Amino acid sequence: MTLQNIISMTFYLTFVVYVIFGTYSLTVSIKSRLNRVFACLCFCFALWGFTFAAINSSLTSEEALLWRRMSVLGWGVVYSIMLHFSIVLMESSWSQKQKKTLLTSLLYLPAVINVIVFFIYSMPENGHVQMIYSPAGWITTTDVIWYDRMFLGYYLSFSLASMIVIVQWYRQTDSAINRKKALAILSSFLVALVLGTLTDIITVSYSNVQLPSLAPLIIMIPVVTIYCIIRKYGLMLSPQNINESQPEGIILSTLSRTRLLKYVSIVMIVGSILNFYDRIRAGENSITGLLLSFTLVLMGAVVVGIPYLFKSIKVQETVLGLFLGILMPVVMLAYFNTDFINIIWPVPIFFMMITVIFNNKNIFLVLGALSLLMEVILWILMPDLWLMVDQKFYFYRLLFYIIGIGMTAIITQIYVLRLQENSKQDAFQKMISQLSSDFVTMNRTNFDEKINQLLKKSGNFTRTDRVYIGRFSQDGKKLFFTHEWLKEGITPLIGDTENNVATTLAWSIGQLLNNDIVYIPSANQLPVTADEERQWLKKQKVRSQILVPIQSNHSIIGLIGFDEMHGSKALRVIDQDWLRVLANLLADAIAKVETEHDMNYLAYYDPLTGIPNRVLFYRRLEQAIDLARETGKNLGVIFIDLDGFKEVNDTLGHDWGDQLLSRIGKRLTDCLGEADLVGRFGGDEFLIMVPQISHHLELEKMAGQVMSIFHRPMLVAEQELYISGSGGIAVYPKDGENVNSLIKNADLAMYAAKKSGKGRISYCSGVMKEAVQEKMTLTNSLHRALEEQELFLHYQPQVSAITHEISGFEALLRWQHPERGVISPEVFIPLAEQSGLISSIGEWVLKTACAQNKIWQDQGYKPVRMGVNLSVEQFRSSNLERIIRNCLDATGLEPQYLELEITEGIAMKTSQYVVRQLEALKKLGVTISIDDFGTAFSSLRRLKDLPVDRLKIDKQFIWGIGENPRDEAVISVMIHLARELGLEVTAEGVETAAQLAFLKVEACDEIQGFYFSKPVSAAAIKEDIYQNQFSRIKNNSRCVEALAGGVLS
Repeated sequence: MTLQNIISMTFYLTFVVYVIFGTYSLTVSIKSRLNRVFACLCFCFALWGFTFAAINSSLTSEEALLWRRMSVLGWGVVYSIMLHFSIVLMESSWSQKQKKTLLTSLLYLPAVINVIVFFIYSMPENGHVQMIYSPAGWITTTDVIWYDRMFLGYYLSFSLASMIVIVQWYRQTDSAINRKKALAILSSFLVALVLGTLTDIITVSYSNVQLPSLAPLIIMIPVVTIYCIIRKYGLMLSPQNINESQPEGIILSTLSRTRLLKYVSIVMIVGSILNFYDRIRAGENSITGLLLSFTLVLMGAVVVGIPYLFKSIKVQETVLGLFLGILMPVVMLAYFNTDFINIIWPVPIFFMMITVIFNNKNIFLVLGALSLLMEVILWILMPDLWLMVDQKFYFYRLLFYIIGIGMTAIITQIYVLRLQENSKQDAFQKMISQLSSDFVTMNRTNFDEKINQLLKKSGNFTRTDRVYIGRFSQDGKKLFFTHEWLKEGITPLIGDTENNVATTLAWSIGQLLNNDIVYIPSANQLPVTADEERQWLKKQKVRSQILVPIQSNHSIIGLIGFDEMHGSKALRVIDQDWLRVLANLLADAIAKVETEHDMNYLAYYDPLTGIPNRVLFYRRLEQAIDLARETGKNLGVIFIDLDGFKEVNDTLGHDWGDQLLSRIGKRLTDCLGEADLVGRFGGDEFLIMVPQISHHLELEKMAGQVMSIFHRPMLVAEQELYISGSGGIAVYPKDGENVNSLIKNADLAMYAAKKSGKGRISYCSGVMKEAVQEKMTLTNSLHRALEEQELFLHYQPQVSAITHEISGFEALLRWQHPERGVISPEVFIPLAEQSGLISSIGEWVLKTACAQNKIWQDQGYKPVRMGVNLSVEQFRSSNLERIIRNCLDATGLEPQYLELEITEGIAMKTSQYVVRQLEALKKLGVTISIDDFGTAFSSLRRLKDLPVDRLKIDKQFIWGIGENPRDEAVISVMIHLARELGLEVTAEGVETAAQLAFLKVEACDEIQGFYFSKPVSAAAIKEDIYQNQFSRIKNNSRCVEALAGGVLS
């Protein structure tokens, strides 16, 4: 082989290498601007190398000059692209999008001028550029010195500018790895600049050595350096995307398809090299042959990029089939009528072998038909062929055998890999089936065990060194590793990571939050922006990594990671569908346990305050009682009730009330010890358990701490609120030996504290417990009193202060207890109201009193009113009007003879309901009186709006007549007020003649009291009152009139 052919072949190989480097950078990350600029740089170098190979192997000076003129598109532009690459690599402000137009103009305007000028002055008719043949090839000579100097200035200035930018990057970067990258690139640029200057300028200008320009070969130094940096430091790499799903029924996996296309590309490139070599060896290097070699290399580059250009597998196979369909006739026709006509016939067979592993049978049919057609065409064009078989033919035959054997081996390997993948898929499905069966019984208690089993099986299946689970915080700013499985000798991840691991792994987490699987075959392949993550992986000794997002309820809650740490090779790519299945299984398990946790929380914790609710408090208190019983120590229960909490809700709203309860719950929790427990009993009530008390002073100290939380204001909605609380304390075993009795007695003590004043706390005592027991006993007896006919009515007459005639009666309830005798209404009426019996008892009183009044009328006595007291509960009842109407209908009593007595507290409520209820009763025809008038808060404006008929002055004022002038003044005002409002007045509790005389002088309408008669039974009314008592009234009338006269005087 001659020196000329060696140099030509070298140039051609540099062309091939540059195309490979440029294609590789695009396949690494086609979206990266840096990768795209580097690819343009490589393709420009490739064009330079190809045109120089064409120049050096040209047969004539004219052909060499043609290629020389074409070469300016390479060497005339490449230094602008080199500076552009340096600027983008440095991430200078000049590389920002808003300055893109200005940067492009400044960088490429000199290149455009350079290309145009050279095209003009290198035209053949000008004769400025001469191609001189030498044993090494064609040498370029020019007689335009100014252009050489212009190009030299462009070449040196842009090269130096590129190195200056790299130096600035080196000085400005904080990353040690970036400094290494900058230093390596700078060194390679400097070496290439020195060598290029020596060969292209000094040797040509000042030496007799006649060599073609070796710049395309020398510039390989920085390009190879950048490639090495890509492989070692991941300069322009990004982690591979394994988020593509593998379609069903496809023979080739994504990895296998990519590998096959690389093999096809290699065959095309090797064919290109052989074609070029054979042409220059035979001295037949025509433009057609060169273009065939160039086309084969470009097609090989495009074939490699098919998976990155097209996502659809069908489109990928169609594009490859189209390339093969074009390449087959081109190759066969190119070698038609040459010495290779006898050995190109197997080419169609090789092409059809590739289609065997495709899923598209149409490609196979088209290539098969095309193969037959080409063979027929060759048969027609050359029916007879005589060749001499020499060593060259045997060599090419052996080469074709090797290609056929290699393709067969590749296809066989693909099918074997596919069978292995099927086997692994079966094993994976069995593993998932087992895990799914195990997870059916998963709960909070065995969650960790089940998860660890999943990690172990996953690690063994994927043959990785470490498998782990990470969970994100609610805001996504923190990452916590919760579970892991390790091979022997592997460093644990849990407990050995920084607190800011989420910040460290920011790049990967960003991909995960987009629900993408992250595959990092090497830490060096992380992007430049992930330098902190790269250092973390190296610190953890992670060689390769796969991170899979765990998605639940449309949000990423965590990840499952696979780390390879000891292997020499990168972690094998796992089918993303398998990874998703594992992640979904984990997501379901986590969701199930979290749901169970939420249910448990709702069952045992108060959702408002976050503290234990009544159920959990009871359970813990029961356990504490058992422990106290074993240890012989005491136990305290503190019952806290807020004072005036209803007013907070009524005035500020329930939202503020809820926030207040939450703040109090937190304060109570903070003031307790580790063994103590606080729970919300309900509403504004809290329970506190203080276990294992050795001395009562411990409980007193704790009670003081609890009550002290109310000394400071509560901050609610940025406003301070003061509220107090009352507390009661019960102690085990003195105040109870079970949960219910302790809480009951603590509650009892709390109510006693409230009665003594707000903001206090008291211990449960024997007197309290006796009072409660008494109350409970009477309440139980009261439930049976109505059925056992233990209740009865007494009636007290109401007498006219003027005529001394009976004007009405008031029915008063009494209770004859079989064991305790007569029980005062002041004792059992509150019990009836608290127990809810007051409604049924009140209805019985109403019916009995009406019936009795009707009986007296039927017996011929003068018809008078019957007053019946209405309790608060009766008045609130929506059925009150119906009950009274039914009572009147059932007894036959006329409505005007029934008077309903309501307390002053009911009458003075501002609710419109009170007015509507009174008006409805008035429509029935009954009269209404306000009982015990003057004892509660009264409003004159309110009084004038009420539809009432009578005021009953409370006996407390009546008893002050003759004793307290103020009472007498108040009575006078009351009577005068009633007169002005058109109301009648009844004085209660009249017991003396002096009292009667005063009331008569003040023009009081009626009197009621012991002076006339105490409350008596219906029989006594008939026998004593109607028959005997009038004579006593008449006998005393003169005395009363005398007293009245004295009062007037």
